[in-house]
Amino acid sequence: MALMTKNYTLGKGRVFFDAFAQGTLNPQGERYFGDTMEFNVTSESEALDHFDNDAGIRVKDASVLLELSRTGSLITENISPENLAMFFLGQTAKLSQAAQTGQTSTFPAVKQGYYYQLGTTAQRPEGVRNVENVTIDGAEAGTDFIVDNVSGRVQIVEGGSITEGSAVTVTFDVAAATITRIVTAADAEIKGALRYISTNPQGEKFDYFFPYVSLQPNGDFALKSGEEWQQLGFAFEVLKKDDNTEAMYINGQPVTQ
Repeated sequence: MALMTKNYTLGKGRVFFDAFAQGTLNPQGERYFGDTMEFNVTSESEALDHFDNDAGIRVKDASVLLELSRTGSLITENISPENLAMFFLGQTAKLSQAAQTGQTSTFPAVKQGYYYQLGTTAQRPEGVRNVENVTIDGAEAGTDFIVDNVSGRVQIVEGGSITEGSAVTVTFDVAAATITRIVTAADAEIKGALRYISTNPQGEKFDYFFPYVSLQPNGDFALKSGEEWQQLGFAFEVLKKDDNTEAMYINGQPVTQ
């Protein structure tokens, strides 16, 4: 009698996500998620049991499976714009900032030691970036105010000539730049197909394909992580796409004959 093969496995693999076009179930192509620390799948079931009541001790004589749900989770250390957009349920885009000269921002009552963002508008509530030639009438840069050109911010220096509570108008130029921008959307949802390609260094390799999942952000995102790498967590629910498509497909990798 042949002994059963022992398939001890050290799990490794790559995760890919194909986000459906908004409002459809149409795939658009699989994007590599990046390095993933974890990828887990959980199955939960609910059954209706029946017990024979004719004897003194009730004995279970039937059990019917009523419900089966599959969920999962993953953690990635790839803090890409696309992954950030999914975590915050937003959209990513390249924002083209045109060069502008002689722009102004007015602050009605400044406080010494405080910071002020230049170029805030209804379209750019976060303000402009990459500013140049920043001036304040009657004040000296570096002594009365300090400029962070990259972030487009001005600090009013404590003890400088700019009076506490005074109105200040800042004049500046904006340099042309391209900025990666992510904006959240309250009605956003993430649905698509999820694929796991096994790269196990030990054990037989199985690839997992989920034709239809709902992906949600999961857990904390430590913006300040000290001496640890930042991580993004996601949870997903495995759904059935249609009557002709199963919820999961697990394939062993091909062996050349």
